[in-house]
Amino acid sequence: MKRGPATGALGLIYALTVLFLLLPLAVGVAYAFNTGMMGKQVTRFTGLTLAWFPAAWNDLSLRRAVWASLVSASWVAVLSLAVGAMLGHAMVRHPSVTVRRVLSGLSYALLIVPESVLGVSLLLFYSETGVPLGMATLVAGITPVEIAVVALIVRARLLTLDPAIEAAAADLGAGPLRVLWLIVLPQLAPALAAAGVMAWTFAFDNVVIASFLATPQVSTLAVYLYGSLHYGPSPAVFAAAAAVFGVTLVALCLCLVLLARARSLGKPARAL
Repeated sequence: MKRGPATGALGLIYALTVLFLLLPLAVGVAYAFNTGMMGKQVTRFTGLTLAWFPAAWNDLSLRRAVWASLVSASWVAVLSLAVGAMLGHAMVRHPSVTVRRVLSGLSYALLIVPESVLGVSLLLFYSETGVPLGMATLVAGITPVEIAVVALIVRARLLTLDPAIEAAAADLGAGPLRVLWLIVLPQLAPALAAAGVMAWTFAFDNVVIASFLATPQVSTLAVYLYGSLHYGPSPAVFAAAAAVFGVTLVALCLCLVLLARARSLGKPARAL
């Protein structure tokens, strides 16, 4: 197939777009190794150093923010995985077409609603009902969006499974729970693992909803990093951001591997 000028132009536009998206990340990581001046980050490079990584670790407020992010993201991943798996299963296997469409619409609505609107609404709701802000309200605010993410991943995997296998197990005397445990869940395992990793990553990096629901006692790392930019951040902040970027990159790579495994396991089922 011969490539024309349009193909080359599209390739150039794509390359420039990727460069535009990745260049700020590369600059931020590079500043994590900049010596800075008088404990502050400066626009020009004054030398290379690794001292800011242990400095970030020794910062008590930064470590508290990291711990809050780890705890909240872990709770969000567990809850969204439990509810999202059931929701994704119902979106495919529920006998009523109307119910499946309603559940799908609700899942997409959770992803479409801007997080700023959701954050403001949750803050007003907690204020009017007198619910004190804390870790529980933060987890409750972030979880619905991640439930939709998990549900759509589980739904996509279930659509590749052959329902005849489940019907054959039922014909052989297996009940619904036994079919779910022995037939469906093993085939969903890679997709569930990928969905859990993705939910954890998105929850850990969430800054919009967390900025509305954070308190002086419970503030995530994303909120801490965003707030530090207003007061002239130290290079330790860039070191923490670089470390978070590395953890996120590893988690997303793991997610891609698990999704690829889920697709490879689904090919024999489609061929039956």
